[in-house]
Amino acid sequence: MRSALLLLPWLLAGAACAAWAWQSDRLGVTHGLGLLLWLMGAGLVLWELRQAAAGVLRWDGQAWNWAQAGYSATGIVTPRLDWQHGLLLEFRSLDGRVCWLWSERQAAPIYWEALRRALYAPTAAAPDPRRTAGAGP
Repeated sequence: MRSALLLLPWLLAGAACAAWAWQSDRLGVTHGLGLLLWLMGAGLVLWELRQAAAGVLRWDGQAWNWAQAGYSATGIVTPRLDWQHGLLLEFRSLDGRVCWLWSERQAAPIYWEALRRALYAPTAAAPDPRRTAGAGP
């Protein structure tokens, strides 16, 4: 799914460039520049696919932990996009670092529902001091 999210815009841009070149009377420098930019986009897509963060995201009941190749942090996870079988998550560590994570059901189908429950379940709030026994009017 992640690769489709990266490849689809690139392919659509290629189709737009091809339609533009096909409708033109003759090819010029701007068409060559468009082709060059499109090919550079291919390089960026391939680079991003190879650089994908691989690690382990865990919920221990109180905090989220992210571990990846010598880096480990505790922080807050916020779901930003949800496709039911894929999630784009923003992990913000306690020291302020931000890491974007793409999680897919097929990567760990046994844990998928538990991950979704941990992300969307309301957390226990601290008791409201105004509602405790003997407080206020």
